[in-house]
Amino acid sequence: MRTEIAAPTGTLDPDLQIVLIIPDDIRRYSVEGMFHSLDLPVTAQLITDIGDLSTFCNAQLIISCGIALEPVCEKIAEKLRAHHVHVLILVDSGDIVEPSWIDHANGFLDWTDLRPETLREAILDVAAGRFHVSASLARRSVTAPDQTGDATSQRASMVALTAREQQVLRLIAEGQSNRQVARSLSISEHGVKRAVGIILAKLNCPNRTLAVVRAIELKLLTV
Repeated sequence: MRTEIAAPTGTLDPDLQIVLIIPDDIRRYSVEGMFHSLDLPVTAQLITDIGDLSTFCNAQLIISCGIALEPVCEKIAEKLRAHHVHVLILVDSGDIVEPSWIDHANGFLDWTDLRPETLREAILDVAAGRFHVSASLARRSVTAPDQTGDATSQRASMVALTAREQQVLRLIAEGQSNRQVARSLSISEHGVKRAVGIILAKLNCPNRTLAVVRAIELKLLTV
């Protein structure tokens, strides 16, 4: 499938390619149909084998959560890094994205939020280097009440932060800016932004403040 997008009014690189990997036929047709109404200067192409990514460079990959429930193999991970592929994952409520995919993800969009305008917003955010989390994912994570203490422990066990992410989260909780965190950890500010984006995704939070609150609730962070 190759779909030419309508005349551009966005700010995307006209050479950007959107690669779709959506095994479910009905969902794939739905997303393909939405592309016809997007005013973005990009080309969308369907592939069935993620190994075909070697033919793309500086692409944006849109995949359904079914693919992201299994670990990403090192060969594919290397292709994602080498070809600068930005990954947007379409997720279902209740799905737990495999941590190795979270490390490569640049955004998450809930299928229940999927409409032409939300798809466009997610594509623009990811292409601009902004980490995207759709409204339903953020709302569900910060408003769902705990039924029991065991539920909290169970959710906490499903959130795995690396040592670096824990360091960044701790400094954010202390009120440090990205620049200050970068200086404290002797890493680049871009590295901090990347770590913050991954933390927000893992905790399903739309901003740093709610991420700290959620981490405290899950006992991932103590004050």
